Amino acid sequence: MRSRPRLSARRVLAAASLACAASVMVSSTEAPSASVGAPLPLGCAPPPRPRAQHDASAAWIGRSLAAEPRATAAAPAASAAPLTSETSTWELVAQLPGFKIATGRARSQHFTGELEAEVRINAAAEPYPVLGPGRVLPSGAALVEFHYAAGSSEPVALLAMVKRPAGYDPEGGDWEYLLLTPQGRVHHRGALALCKRCHADAPHDHLFGGPR
Repeated sequence: MRSRPRLSARRVLAAASLACAASVMVSSTEAPSASVGAPLPLGCAPPPRPRAQHDASAAWIGRSLAAEPRATAAAPAASAAPLTSETSTWELVAQLPGFKIATGRARSQHFTGELEAEVRINAAAEPYPVLGPGRVLPSGAALVEFHYAAGSSEPVALLAMVKRPAGYDPEGGDWEYLLLTPQGRVHHRGALALCKRCHADAPHDHLFGGPR
């Protein structure tokens, strides 16, 4: 059996950054999803909406890799500490050791599809992953998906979601999305179009039930 090549943190983040940069070409004027009827079990998404042809060029992960870019996004209105456009560290990074593991480790659909991931949450996100039509997470809830090469104990990239105060992004459930290095440095953050597109298909509160 041939072993898979080990993915470095630099390559993972470079690929994700390339896809994030491509998101500026994606229109944000799509009509919202139609109702799918009865709630689905947690972790089961409704059938995907038709994608425009140009979406293929803005898929979450492209196969070609770009040079690792600098952090580009400004801090959201709800951020406790303003960040510069040249360098930024996530304001919640010091709290990560206290985040609770909420899901088992499993294959992730993010990046190249070869990484494993687990989701960790802060106290405000405690109901996750037990959600439902009448149970949404409050402002301040944070979830972080730690990504690992198969069999490794050292993460190569982090993806985070933070519920911001009402009005931050109503159509996206007021979620902010972040792409982070394992050390918590920010590469992209905000109401990222490609993240919103995927999470719009989640069964409850724009959340799936485990690694995606």
